Order: sequence, then C-alpha cells, then structure tokens
Amino acid sequence: MQEFTSTGKRMTRLLAALDAVAASPSPVLIRGERGSGKEYLARKIHEKRPVHGPFVQLKCRDLDAGSLSGLEAVADGATLFLDGIHCLPPACQLPLHAFLTERIRAGKGKRDGLKVIASATGELEALSAGGTFRLELLVLLDMISVSCPPLRERQEDILPLATLFLGELAAEQNRLVQGFSPAALKKLEAYHWPGNIRELHNVIERAVLMGRGTRLEADDLDFAEGVPLSGGQGGMAVRQRASGSPAVPAGAAACLELKEAVNAFKKSYIADVIAASAGNKAEAARRLGIERTYLFALIKDLGMEGL
Repeated sequence: MQEFTSTGKRMTRLLAALDAVAASPSPVLIRGERGSGKEYLARKIHEKRPVHGPFVQLKCRDLDAGSLSGLEAVADGATLFLDGIHCLPPACQLPLHAFLTERIRAGKGKRDGLKVIASATGELEALSAGGTFRLELLVLLDMISVSCPPLRERQEDILPLATLFLGELAAEQNRLVQGFSPAALKKLEAYHWPGNIRELHNVIERAVLMGRGTRLEADDLDFAEGVPLSGGQGGMAVRQRASGSPAVPAGAAACLELKEAVNAFKKSYIADVIAASAGNKAEAARRLGIERTYLFALIKDLGMEGL
C-alpha cells in the first residue's frame, strides 16, 4: 500500500508519540480491533527507531515450540513483531516469556537491542483471568501500551483511505475507475466499519471488480453487515443483522439501559457469527478475534448456553 498519513488530530497525536515509543528499549503492546491498523503502527515504530535492522513479523497463531527455537537467530537491532499475541498457543507462552526476558535484559540500555512489539485484539486481562494467557507474559509485553483507534472513530480518514484503495485496486485490475459518486461518498461516511480498514479495502476491491461505470456508485458498495448506523427516520437508525432483523429493536433502543443494549448487541452479534460458522465455536472465536475459552465465557455470561 502507498504511504498514507492521517490528517486527523487523534492519529496525528498518536503518530507523533511514536517517536518516544521507538526510542525506548521497552516492549510495546499495540491494542486494537481487527483490521484497525496495528501492523501499520508497528511498522511506523520500526521506521522511527534509531537503528535500521530487519522487521521480523510472526503470526502468533502459527507458532509452536519448533518455531520458537528459531527466534534465537533474530539479531540485535531487529524489530520482532508478535502479530496477534492473544492467539499464542498456551504451550508457547512460557518459552516465549523466557526468551524475551533474556533478550530484553541483554539489551537493556543499548540502542541497538531487539525491539519487541506485540499486537492484541481483545482483552488479554480477561484471557489471563481465565487461565489461557500467562500473566507474566502480559506484564512483560505491556510496558508501553499503544491504543489503535477503530476506523469509526476516525471519520476524517475514511474518504482519503477509500480514494487511496480505489487508485491502487483499479490499477491492479486494469479498470478505468476514477472516483466515487456523491451518493457513494455519503454511504462510505455513514457506515460504521466494524471490520475497520481491512473491511474498507475489501469493500472497495469488490466494488472495483463488480462495478461497470467509470466511477463507483452507491449500489456498487456492498457492506457485509447491512445498513449504516447514521441516517434513517428521525435521525436514528439501528444496524441490521445479516438475517435482516434489527440487532436491537428500534422502538426499544431508547428504553434500554446502556449495559442492556450492549448485551443485546453482543448476543445478537455472537449468535450471527456462530450461525455463519455452521455452529463451530472454534471457527466463530477465530472470526471474532478472541480465544475460544473467552467465547465460552461470554456465552455463559450472556445466557446463551442453548447455542
């Protein structure tokens, strides 16, 4: 992807703060929703480091004891990005903690030591409390915490990112598509983007592939989760479930306390994902970006044991 620099105040402040993060030898934990740009922030930290070693990215869900032994070859000066640390198998957590502890101790006070960055989707504290994530590993990685805001909280980034993706994807697909109609722009801004930047990219990719004009129209934009949050009668709208029924009934939305409304949304959304996963809760947990044990805990807490 071409370089993108946000002009929004929140992201501008965050990117500016990464200078100090990059200069510190301490590990960094980047938290955020799936597809929100955690890898982008990790690479920005790497680029801002005073040394220019390799960027080594590991998908934690794919790690095992054998692959962990290969970490010894990662040289000082490198940036080790542990992508999706919440998916790290329990059997790997103690060996990884031992390796990181030794390397961090060896590099203490050195500018060219190993820089450790981890990303997480979901609450590591809840996983730790549930016994599926070691507390000592969480404490080690969370010395510096960076929060990656979701796209719905960065409205000013939606259209510039959509335009960037459109240019790249139209070139890749050899399509002459040069912009968006006003209705398409309005639709992009109104949607709440639960899948964040990754979902925006996928929506534009489908639209470029399936569209027939020289610009994208509102009908070309297919959102997986239904209607946008904004708009609708009286300025209020409720996101539609994939089944077509509201996640929270429109008439009841204003009568529910916040906790009740949140729990109603959670139950609806989890039920939809489990249904889309053909009842396979391990697959549903993967799609939700959480551990299976945490999904079971949510099902129990929300009174959904019948699923």
